[in-house]
Amino acid sequence: MKPIHALSLALAAAALSACTPAQVKLPAGFDARAEAHAVSGHSPRRFNQPLHFGPYSARRMHEGDTFSWQLASPGLAWRDSERPYAFTLTTQGQPPVEVQCLSRQSVLRHDDGDSSLEFDLGAFQGPVLSCGLRLGGAGPVLPLELAVKSRGFEGRFDSPWGPLAVRSLHGFEGSRWTSMEAGGFELLRAGEPWMVVETLNAGRVLIANDLDARQRVTLAAAGAALLLFDGDLSD
Repeated sequence: MKPIHALSLALAAAALSACTPAQVKLPAGFDARAEAHAVSGHSPRRFNQPLHFGPYSARRMHEGDTFSWQLASPGLAWRDSERPYAFTLTTQGQPPVEVQCLSRQSVLRHDDGDSSLEFDLGAFQGPVLSCGLRLGGAGPVLPLELAVKSRGFEGRFDSPWGPLAVRSLHGFEGSRWTSMEAGGFELLRAGEPWMVVETLNAGRVLIANDLDARQRVTLAAAGAALLLFDGDLSD
């Protein structure tokens, strides 16, 4: 139920606000072997505004409107929503990466006249985010997917260097608090983190510094797709 999720995130962030802005809890030791980039254009977000972090820019942004349809009966309503977005990730010295994504949400609403409740049915609908990445405008399309699991999101990115697991992050640095809402995502190859995308505040992207330039631009494109992902399409 979304109001409870939002309250959880607000309380956890408030517990940290007295000393420092909240930051997502990183995998152990990752900050020492990763390069961190602050994000501009993520929060606050303006429609079709480019994203920038470090040497990477998500340009030619095409954010579609949310399309919804609904089935209703007395006291119950089932709403499905979809939102497409696409962009091209560029950086100096590397071919561009074209990205197309579709986010989905299914919600069941119960209303008895005195009160109403909404249940997110993401755990039953399959992927809530499906993306395709193409390097240099040629070659195979690399799928990136997220699905709702028992807590948060889990998925997979089929990179040219093998599959990377994608998992949402819910902890906060310097705090025992966790949130039901995702504060970011980690991408792991064989259990080893390659990238962390923080969606809190203005956002951050941390990429392992032992990767080559082609791996970095590919991960940066996946990171931009995750920054633009919105799991709540109710508005």
